[in-house]
Amino acid sequence: MFKAVIFDLDGTILDSIPLRVRSWQQAFDDYNISADPEIIRLMIGYPGSMLIKKVNAMNPEIEFREEYYFKMHLDELRFFPDVDDTFKELRKLGVKIAVVTSSRKDFVMRLNIKADAIVTIDDVKNGKPDTEPYIKAMSMMNVKPDETIVVGDIDNDLIPSRELGCLSVLVRHNRNVSSDHADIIIEEIKEVLNIFNDKKDL
Repeated sequence: MFKAVIFDLDGTILDSIPLRVRSWQQAFDDYNISADPEIIRLMIGYPGSMLIKKVNAMNPEIEFREEYYFKMHLDELRFFPDVDDTFKELRKLGVKIAVVTSSRKDFVMRLNIKADAIVTIDDVKNGKPDTEPYIKAMSMMNVKPDETIVVGDIDNDLIPSRELGCLSVLVRHNRNVSSDHADIIIEEIKEVLNIFNDKKDL
């Protein structure tokens, strides 16, 4: 019986990818660094330090610059339309909710997410794809891996989930993406509820 759902933030419940890509592009431009927008998009959800290394920038200040540009436009951010109702339905079922993200804590706290556990990159020594953030979230909710569903939009979310033995769910939001690490693939967040409606209890 599943007792908890862990959601990724960027690109999973928060429609933030376009703004993230734009902010990274501005930050790289400030340092006269050329970065392919598609590479940036594919790296959203990973720690910023990994993206910086990916484009051979090797300057940690770029990450702080990206955060600066990102925070300038927070009013543009929206949760995907079905997130609020999905969270409400999960609570009615007695299911605990967590958000595990590679985003910074000060930004995440501004979103006022109603969750039983929130784990940011600032709360752990090793971010995703390490298992540490998920272990911390499950500990905070007092649940086991086989009682937990993890929902994410990239492999970085699902690799540690699969390693721990959680049910791994890829949400695509109608994008043409797939994952070898997903147990289930859904298009919208609300489809998570189907897992609980299935009498077979996946």
